[in-house]
Order: sequence, then C-alpha cells, then structure tokens
Amino acid sequence: MPSSLLFPLPDGLEITAVSETPEEVLVHVSSYRASSPCPRCSMPSSAIHSSYRRHPKDLPCAGRPIRLVFSVRKFFCRNPDCSRKVFTERLADFIETSSRLTKRLRTAVQDIGFATGGKGGEQLGDKLAMPISETTVLSSLYLVPLPEIGQVHVVGVDDWSWRRGKRFGTILVNLETHKIVGLLADREAESVRQWLAAHPEVDIVSRDRGAMYIDGATLGAPQATQVADRWHLLSNLGDAVEAFLIRRHIRLEDGKASSEEGQKPDKPLSSFSATPASQRKSQARLLRKWKRYQQVRSTATRATPTYSETAACQST
Repeated sequence: MPSSLLFPLPDGLEITAVSETPEEVLVHVSSYRASSPCPRCSMPSSAIHSSYRRHPKDLPCAGRPIRLVFSVRKFFCRNPDCSRKVFTERLADFIETSSRLTKRLRTAVQDIGFATGGKGGEQLGDKLAMPISETTVLSSLYLVPLPEIGQVHVVGVDDWSWRRGKRFGTILVNLETHKIVGLLADREAESVRQWLAAHPEVDIVSRDRGAMYIDGATLGAPQATQVADRWHLLSNLGDAVEAFLIRRHIRLEDGKASSEEGQKPDKPLSSFSATPASQRKSQARLLRKWKRYQQVRSTATRATPTYSETAACQST
C-alpha cells in the first residue's frame, strides 16, 4: 500500500497494514530501499543481515494518535577496513536514530514547547491527540539546532542565574537583533574576555557597573566602547533618588516632630514586596507616609479653634 496525501512517507517506505486499538491507530510501515550507507565509513551496502521493529509515534490523524509499527532492516558492512560489521538502516529523512518520535512529530512538539513550556505543552499535546510528557517536551527543545551567531557589533553583557541564589553565569545578547548569542558558565572576567576576543567585530559593549565585566570588556574588546545599560542606569538612578529623599526627610524634621517619632504603629505596615530588600524599601516608604499623616493631623488639630475660643469671638 503506497503512501497517500493524508499520510505521506519518503521514497522507499510503504504502508503494509492499518489497525487500531482503543488508545491509538497502528500504521504498519516497511522499508524497501535497495541499500543503506554505513554510518561509520559511508559505504553503501545491500547485504541484508536481519530486520527488527520500531514503534515510534507520528502526527495524529483525524483526532486519533498514530503509532508506527516500523519494520527496519540491518545490513552487513562490506568494507574490510571498517570496524562496523553490522549496522542498522538509517532513515535520516524520516526519523532519527533511536528516536521514539518521527521528525515531523518532533518538530510539532518543539513548536508546542516554545509556545507553552513543559507542563503546558503536555496538557496541550493531550488535547491535540499527541500524548507526550513534559520531560519529552523539554528534551525536544534541547535538540533544536542553535543558529549561527554571525557578526555581533553591539553586545549586552549581564549576569543571570542558572539556579536562583546558588549558581550564576553570564548572558550575552546581540542588542541589534535582541537574540541571545552566548551563555557562559560563570561570571568571571576571563570568560567574558575569551568570548569577546573571539569576536573582534564588537564595537559597543553594554554592561552593568560590575568590576568583573569592566575588566573582561577592557581586555577582550579594547577597540569597543563601553556603556552602562539602560536597566542599571534607571535602577541606580531610582536608588540614588530614593536615598536622597530619605536623607532630606530626616534632616527637615524639627523638634516638634520628635514627639511624633516615638509613636509607632500598633502593627507592622503591610507590604506585598517579594524580596527582603524590596520589603524594607516598601516599609520605609509606608513609614514616611504614616509620619506625614501624623504631622498633617497634628497641624490640623492646632489650627482648628476650640469651642471656648469660638464663643469668645462671637461675644465680642
């Protein structure tokens, strides 16, 4: 039974039978290619040794999962200088060696993984009649070939976490294409220097203010102009402005407000910040607002005339 438009197969592969189980449709496929090249010496051979069956998954059809019952042959290698005496038939245009998914299904799984991630890909695959585990989704992403880096003229250098709070590395981004061009195992100056030295076309290095990246960029790309990246400029500016405002607020307080300083809220001010550092900053901002509220309240109390003062004014 030759392949059809609904279930195309490469040349040399034919469908021999179709059956079904309650879970999936079984498509029996056999190979009738006259020869196959040896993976070690690349010499083609037509001497059949034996055959065996593989059971990879394929793309679903009409909402039903497809599993192949794939008859594949083994060949003798007739090259006397080759160390491989028997090899398995290679079908590089249809399925990779030892793979449990056909190439077209692997591509679909990779697209799902890039769009949804591991757990989301598993849930979406079940709905699309492609039952796969989150481990399969993530491992399929590792098989995607990395694109060539090419010429990088403007590179951004920053640290990132392989494991949050435990292990850090360095990430390099092509700021013209906004694509990652390098991941370094650590955040040392020597690693950055080696990467930049291998790319002498770099004209601009955008980095943070860390000394290790300054040294790495200076030694690895002396021809490049070093600039501080936008995120760190805004972050440092925000921290500096906040620290200045905190200092000015403390200096402007007079003796009248000293009695108010002894008053503390009965319970801690609420904060929804995630990290301890952010919580401290949020607490400081809330405390300043609370003190300002107390000052405004005391001023309003002193400015409001009492009943006796109002009556005296009316009598006069």
